[in-house]
Amino acid sequence: MLRSDFDGHTLWNVLNRIDEQLMSIVADHAPAEMPFVERIKVQLAYVRSFDVVASTRAAFFHPQMLTPVQSVWEGVEASLSTRVVSGVEYSNYLQQAADQAETGLLQMAPWPRPYGKGGEVKQMDTLFERLLEAQRISIDALDGEHTKLRGEMVAYDEQVEAKRDQVNAALTDVETNLTTLASTIEEQKSELETALSDAESAVKALTAKNDLAYDEWRVAREAAFAEDFTPLSDQIRQKLTAADAEYEELLNAKAKYTKLVSAIAADEVASQFEIEARWGRTAGNRFYIVGFSLLIVAAIPLVFLLFDTNKTADGFVNWSAIIVRIGIGVLAGSAATVAIRLGSRLINNANAIKRMELELRAIGPFLANVSEKPKVDGAFIDLVAKAFGNTYAETTSTGGKDAPDDKVSVTAVTQLLELVDKARKVIPPTGG
Repeated sequence: MLRSDFDGHTLWNVLNRIDEQLMSIVADHAPAEMPFVERIKVQLAYVRSFDVVASTRAAFFHPQMLTPVQSVWEGVEASLSTRVVSGVEYSNYLQQAADQAETGLLQMAPWPRPYGKGGEVKQMDTLFERLLEAQRISIDALDGEHTKLRGEMVAYDEQVEAKRDQVNAALTDVETNLTTLASTIEEQKSELETALSDAESAVKALTAKNDLAYDEWRVAREAAFAEDFTPLSDQIRQKLTAADAEYEELLNAKAKYTKLVSAIAADEVASQFEIEARWGRTAGNRFYIVGFSLLIVAAIPLVFLLFDTNKTADGFVNWSAIIVRIGIGVLAGSAATVAIRLGSRLINNANAIKRMELELRAIGPFLANVSEKPKVDGAFIDLVAKAFGNTYAETTSTGGKDAPDDKVSVTAVTQLLELVDKARKVIPPTGG
């Protein structure tokens, strides 16, 4: 790197701007910030001490050796800018800048040192001179601050002396006024005591007079109120007694009306159950008659089989006629079974419905004399649940299970046909 490139590097401009920022911070006269300022100035002086050896050692520098140091000092500049803008209250940014400046030593480790002792001595002398210059600037700043504070203290002492004279004069006036006020208060105190004594006497006399007048007025008003209110109280008591009697009659009438409505509703529902039971019995009996009629019809072809030879003209057994007659008998028997089963179910349902009708008609009279309403309500709820919540007729007539006559063998015809086929194979055909 040429000496001109070394001197013209941006690093030195950054250091110059930092000098201006430090001067602005020193002008704030904050003693607590001086140690951080000294730390930064020491590092600045050390970096600038390499100007001495630049004339002979610039060729041993490279831009990449200066750029990392520049980055560190740009961070220092940013922290100092924040401190200058924010004010003395943000000294932590100044401390941060001092810490950042010292980290620049790590980036300056590759920088070359002069071979001869004379160069090192010259570099150290330059560093020392710059440190002395920085210290002188700090001392001047502190001396200016001390002179300023001394002037402020002298002015403050003069103000305090003037204020003390004013306060002493004011206190003398106050003391005089207090003496006059004390005598005035004593005079007024005696007058107030006399006035208070007279007022207390007047208030006591007035209170006694008012109490007596109030007692007389209260006794008179109590007598007048008792005289006026006694007839009215008797009337109110009589009307209240009459109202209680009417209320009891209304409650009894309501209870009777409720029982009457319940009895009418139960009778109406029981009448519907009665009609349904009558129809079920009539229909069941008719199905029974039809079933027995079909049984008779089924028996006629089978009876004819006993007396008819069932042979053709040429002497063979007429199996077709036998099968037709047996089939007619089986069909008629199956129809009779269905009719009888349906009639049985209808009659069972009719019996259950009749029993429900009797329960509806009897529960009202049976529970009329029961005084415990919860038990009466529970009995009615159980009856309603049994009558309308479940299939009462089926659970009553069959016990919750399928009736035996519901299971009809659907293979009856097949079994009879197989029996006839076996008989035809066993019985040999006979001729003539």
